[in-house]
Amino acid sequence: MKVKIICRKENYDHYEKMLTVGGFTISEDAALIFKEENYQQDSIAGMYNNRYELIHYPDIVYIESFGHDIMLHTRDKEYSIKEKLYEIEGLFENKGFVRINRSCVVNKKQIKEIIPTFNTKFILTMRNNQKVEVTRSYYTKFKEYIGL
Repeated sequence: MKVKIICRKENYDHYEKMLTVGGFTISEDAALIFKEENYQQDSIAGMYNNRYELIHYPDIVYIESFGHDIMLHTRDKEYSIKEKLYEIEGLFENKGFVRINRSCVVNKKQIKEIIPTFNTKFILTMRNNQKVEVTRSYYTKFKEYIGL
């Protein structure tokens, strides 16, 4: 079984050895993730103009998926990233990020405006002036998270 390791650099070799002895194969594209307890990631690598840049979480406006392609949006750039949307939720769960539909996670601090619509939905205007939709399935959770 394939597993991806997310941990501090100084502990990676220890976890890799432990998991390999246990019969796991270490892989970056694994569906199963081994995440070190209390691990805090403050940035993510994104591809822009065929170069990788480190993007710090406060600069992220929102992240959306289009099938297997994951796009990270800042105020002025759009990056391609390799992490899956559920991994992003886990990595930044305590940093103010919330899922608003099946294909989008937003940074709460980057929401500029919340517009209620019919059918228990919201339209969010983000700080980069893009609009994203909170769907019915995520409406109640989003409302509680924001404090509405």
